[in-house]
Amino acid sequence: MEALIGVIIALGVICVGLIIALAIVSVRLNVATRRRSSADDVRIVDGVRYTRYGKEEDENGAPVISHLEGDIVLSRGVTYTVGKEKPVIPGKYAVLSAGESNSSFNIRIGGLVRQVRHGDDIVLGEGDTICSVSHTVILR
Repeated sequence: MEALIGVIIALGVICVGLIIALAIVSVRLNVATRRRSSADDVRIVDGVRYTRYGKEEDENGAPVISHLEGDIVLSRGVTYTVGKEKPVIPGKYAVLSAGESNSSFNIRIGGLVRQVRHGDDIVLGEGDTICSVSHTVILR
């Protein structure tokens, strides 16, 4: 009987150890796969934007609304053409919501409408058109 109690205690200790290990792996995997966006550290070389990854969401995943110098505000229903001598130049942009309550919205790129989320990245090429369909958005 005492041997059976010892086995049950040993199995309980092993299960607790596995649960702790699973929690640690889960946290590390969550940190490693966290969604990133290219909103900060923008460089323009020969009229094309180059960016590094930045942060547009807080720790809880809620949109962080900010307007920085160099951001492009796309008004709802206005179509913009991408070009080196135009307000929207070719490159990679992070699409940000202009309102805290709008975490996803629709954008028309090149005639096709797609739903994007706050902080998603898009790449715009020379001659593309972009239009915010549902809400005012910010390109960073």
